[in-house]
Amino acid sequence: MGSSEQIGNIFFFGFLSFFLFLGYLLFQPFLKVIILSILITIIFYPLYLKLLPKVKSRLIASFIMTVVIFTFIILPSITLLAFFINQIITIYPLILQNISKYRDIELLIKDIPLISQAYQIILNTLSSFNVKVDISDALRGIVNEIVSFIIQQGKGLFLDATLLIVGVVIMIITIFFLFKDGDALYYRIYSIIPLSDKDKTFLISKSYKAIQGVVLGSVLTAIAQGILSFIGYFAIGLEMSYFWAFITFVAAFIPVGGASLVWVPVAVYTLFTKGFLVAFLFALYGTFVISTIDNIIKPVVIGDKTNIHPMVLVFAILGGLNLFGFIGIFLAPIILVMIDNMLLLFREKYVSNS
Repeated sequence: MGSSEQIGNIFFFGFLSFFLFLGYLLFQPFLKVIILSILITIIFYPLYLKLLPKVKSRLIASFIMTVVIFTFIILPSITLLAFFINQIITIYPLILQNISKYRDIELLIKDIPLISQAYQIILNTLSSFNVKVDISDALRGIVNEIVSFIIQQGKGLFLDATLLIVGVVIMIITIFFLFKDGDALYYRIYSIIPLSDKDKTFLISKSYKAIQGVVLGSVLTAIAQGILSFIGYFAIGLEMSYFWAFITFVAAFIPVGGASLVWVPVAVYTLFTKGFLVAFLFALYGTFVISTIDNIIKPVVIGDKTNIHPMVLVFAILGGLNLFGFIGIFLAPIILVMIDNMLLLFREKYVSNS
């Protein structure tokens, strides 16, 4: 390769990188909407393929799928999210007010045998390092962090109704054209990947199945646990059952703990407000119904499509929330799937043959 050709290559890739960066800046304000549209399309694409032979028109099939997704996915999701943000802004002062009342919460903890022993060990350990803990302040700090994050994410979505409408319109248009021209876009991207057909097929097909399984499995599990938890919360007479069911729905996306991060504290609260029998029955319901559904849906939908360790997923999802907001719950597993598949391909190409 001559020096002039090397200079030409450097110039070309530098020019390409520059314009790719400009392209990123152009699309950056809409990246979350575009990514979410792609995820929705991936999940519903098999249904689109079944519909296409019946209507015999990509235009009509794409239109029908877009209308269905808007009616049953986008519109209800926006309504629920708006309701959730409004509710948490409303009850935020009440939560802090109730926490500030429980200055004697240490006495409450000491009445619970196992918790009191663990609490005492923690206090003794902290005291040895001259660290003093105020439970009320700690709870208030935790609530502040959680609520502030939720409100911050909600403001970005609902502060400007015009931007919300524009975002929904962009999502609808994107989903429609992804269905209609998805094949052409796929083959265009496929053709520029500098790998052999075997490697490209392995990487894309495996990633597609894993992404579809992880996203669909997580969403279906979260919906099921949200509905089941609402039934349980309503049955025990928990105030704002719908609100806590939505919190359970969100918590269900966390690999370790999941929905139990919400229903277990509710069971403890029920113990002190409704009595032992109600709390015991609700705990049984939470264990064998709310949490067990996770072990039924995910293995069926996800299967062996991915083998990412749950603790890795926990850190990834927390990082995804910090980096991308709520959509990070979905993006974090996808990023891990892509990394895992790239490493598998790397091992097959460069390690196994060495």
